[in-house]
Amino acid sequence: MIIFLKKYKYLLFLIIIAFVSHLQWFNPFSILNSSDWTYWPDEAVKQLYNSYGAWINFFNLGSVNIQIPFNFFNSIWSLITNLCFSYDFSTKITFLIPIAILGFISPYILFKKLTKNEFISFITALFYGTTTHFLLRQTAHMPIAFVYALAPLIFYCFVDALKKNKFVNWLIFILIFFVGICYEIRIMYIICFILFFYFLFFHLKEIKKYFKMVFLPIILFIFLNLFWLLPVFFGGFVTNIQEVANRGLFGNFLHDLRNSFTLSESLWTGGLPNNQFVKQPVIWYFWFLPIIVFCGFLFKKDSKYKKEILLFGLISLIGIFLTKQSAEPLPGTYLWLYNNFPGFNLFRESYKFYLIIAIGYAGLLAYTLLLLKENKNKILNKYIFYIFSIVIVFIAIFNVKPLITGEVRTMFISKHIPQDYFVLKGFVLNQTEYFRTMWIPRDSHWGIYTNQKPKINDINTVQGDWKNFVDYQGHSNKWLVQEQILDVLRKDFSNQLFNVSSIKYVIVPLQDKANDDDFFIKYGGDKNINIRQWYIDQLNKIKWLHKINIDTKDLVVYENQNYRPHLYLTKQLETIYKDLSFTAIDWQFKNPTKYTIKLNNISQPVFLNFSEAYHPNWKLRLGKINWFSVLLDKNYFIPDSDHFKNDATLNSFYLDLAQICVGNKCERNSDGSYNLELTLYFQPQSYFYLGLIISGTTLVGCLGYLGWDFVKRRKKKKEESENIG
Repeated sequence: MIIFLKKYKYLLFLIIIAFVSHLQWFNPFSILNSSDWTYWPDEAVKQLYNSYGAWINFFNLGSVNIQIPFNFFNSIWSLITNLCFSYDFSTKITFLIPIAILGFISPYILFKKLTKNEFISFITALFYGTTTHFLLRQTAHMPIAFVYALAPLIFYCFVDALKKNKFVNWLIFILIFFVGICYEIRIMYIICFILFFYFLFFHLKEIKKYFKMVFLPIILFIFLNLFWLLPVFFGGFVTNIQEVANRGLFGNFLHDLRNSFTLSESLWTGGLPNNQFVKQPVIWYFWFLPIIVFCGFLFKKDSKYKKEILLFGLISLIGIFLTKQSAEPLPGTYLWLYNNFPGFNLFRESYKFYLIIAIGYAGLLAYTLLLLKENKNKILNKYIFYIFSIVIVFIAIFNVKPLITGEVRTMFISKHIPQDYFVLKGFVLNQTEYFRTMWIPRDSHWGIYTNQKPKINDINTVQGDWKNFVDYQGHSNKWLVQEQILDVLRKDFSNQLFNVSSIKYVIVPLQDKANDDDFFIKYGGDKNINIRQWYIDQLNKIKWLHKINIDTKDLVVYENQNYRPHLYLTKQLETIYKDLSFTAIDWQFKNPTKYTIKLNNISQPVFLNFSEAYHPNWKLRLGKINWFSVLLDKNYFIPDSDHFKNDATLNSFYLDLAQICVGNKCERNSDGSYNLELTLYFQPQSYFYLGLIISGTTLVGCLGYLGWDFVKRRKKKKEESENIG
């Protein structure tokens, strides 16, 4: 035991630091959420195994799933939650605990391989695991934090694969690279360039010897990613991704060379992060970082590590130049890259490039300390080595302190769900019919939702699907945000818009300061008024909303009594400008991309209305669906010319019996009417299914091969040991 502790003392110490600084992340009973890292109800998570495909219907009016790679861990969440564990527990297993541990262990493993020195690797890991960029990502952006933590391990596997150039090593590399893509493809895009520069510096002359060995792993890598590549490129998702990506630059005022050189994010306060986008001053001791790491250039002359220092120095400078965004010098470069360089429009703000600086600085730090260590015969070098190491340790301690004390709050203190949300949950889930809830001004972290009870974030909807209903042009730039949010409820057609959108309840959430769920200040905050009460007062004036009592203490709920079903019939094309009579129908939800419908006694053309956001890839077929046939038969569905975007921005299908029932395809009744069995289907789901089969088979095959190779090598090693004996 003593030998084990001595051998792995630095590794164990890093794990202890991870545990102490992220204590609540290791607590199976804590409830953690903050900002973009929202809380998911267990009821919704249990449905993810068949709900996270090409279309997401949990939120707002439904949307294309442009983050299908997330299915990798969402399926694990669903499995764990269906085994009677909680959503919080599943995210701790798949995100939080790996981030906490890998953030320190991953750089330690990489730099131990590069420097062959445990202490230097320990110091470098302390630096890498406590950068302000990494710590801030842990307060809200967990996928980015996960890939940041994983990046040095990916680097390690790449270096190992290049060195050994064996199939098994390349296979390990592509598998861990694949995992990174599933968590955050944008950060993996950045990592590609870091690996590319390493290859250019050290292995470009040997490129020919890698062709044969890398060909099959590249094919396997493509197969592993087909479950999301096929829907994106063949299902028409590229356009949806471009719409999100091309939103324009943000945050030029938050970035400059000072923050870049000191690797200090502008929202870092040393405590609770500033989430009002107010740039914070650089803390004085961060200036020691660039001084220390760039000292390596003073010692690199005639050094065997000259190329390594040049590589990590170049990586650092590229990262510094990109993270300054549009600041001097060359302020127009970032915008040019955003508009012209392939994939760069995924980075509308530059903070994601801090990863480049972190890896560059970590490499410079490691080799600076190594040069000082190897030249310890010079007494000054010995003292500088220890001074630099102590400075890095103290900066790490100062950075990690607010996590340990809880000053940073966010994801580092456990939350509790107010009782009102449990009451609402029971009230909503006890109702069997389909409906949506609208949250004003936006949804709470604790709001209940499932496939059958989606929730709508009002601010997202009025800026998205309903943006044309808000009279922005008729007002000045000083139009109050709270007035913009409620404008869509004050139109002559508002009641009908809510009806056809299947919105049954309008909810005003709590002003929950205790759990960091008080967002009202962002949507009309004014010291002179209680903005939450203002929203309630305004909703009380809307005649078609009826305030109801569901036994909550503070949560306010309104009912829209005339909301319509998710699917129904009308004789005319649905409109928000006229209250058309409608007919309820028999339909069944299979998953968010598939519904089965039974229509009885239809004797004349009708419109089938479907209250999901309009998308041309929603298709209607007479009869059942074979998902594979969807890919082969161009005439598999009712013609697209009969599919309309109604003026509620939802789907309507024209059913002309004379066309649909040609050739006795429909069951005819004695009175001449017809009975129809229809299937409503989101066509890109078939590409997802095909890709999932190929990717899943490839993953099983890769893991099986690695298992077989491991057993084979163990057996061979055992035989060699016995022969020696």
